[in-house]
Amino acid sequence: MPRENLKIVAFGDSITEAVVGLEPEQKWTVLLEKRLNDSSANVDYMVINSGVGGNTSREGLARIEKDVIAHKPDIVLVEFGGNDATNDPNRTVSIEEFNRNMAMMYEKITGAKAQMVLLTFTPVIDDWHSVGKHEKYAACGGFDHFIEFYRQATREFAKEKSLTLIDVDAVLRKAYITHSQDQIILKDGVHLTAKANEIVAKTVYDYLKGM
Repeated sequence: MPRENLKIVAFGDSITEAVVGLEPEQKWTVLLEKRLNDSSANVDYMVINSGVGGNTSREGLARIEKDVIAHKPDIVLVEFGGNDATNDPNRTVSIEEFNRNMAMMYEKITGAKAQMVLLTFTPVIDDWHSVGKHEKYAACGGFDHFIEFYRQATREFAKEKSLTLIDVDAVLRKAYITHSQDQIILKDGVHLTAKANEIVAKTVYDYLKGM
């Protein structure tokens, strides 16, 4: 019996691209592909990493045709929000625009007959991050708290569209209980360690296998 081919595109920023402090085989997308193929007798999975470090949802949307739709995916894992909260006035993305960008991504992905799955942006440790306590974020308790508006917008969009939501932010915060913060977050305060990539890969795998 011929094996089915299933293509997954991971679409996001540096959390998806996962190039900071990691070997290629330590990226969560690579680990996810291996887990999926090791567990499947009938499906060949391909996971394509279309993450670009530093991207906002606006910048992601501008490249979605080339970096996502052109691959003819079956599933698209979408992860944005952290860079949308940037303090660069030329690049910052309001919550209203973020929601519009998510809606346009949804239209393009579903229009290409693919499933859209949303991932929340992961935790930030303000004390370690270069802009963690920038004055822009002071009123709401720091950069991590400011990004929470975008995480919540992601959760609400998933609910509105009845999409699968993988709340990797919540999962990694729970991991602080059994692992110290520096086992989860690199010293730049935002990027993920190899251990965190393992956790993300397992979490995404569990959700995909349950779909």
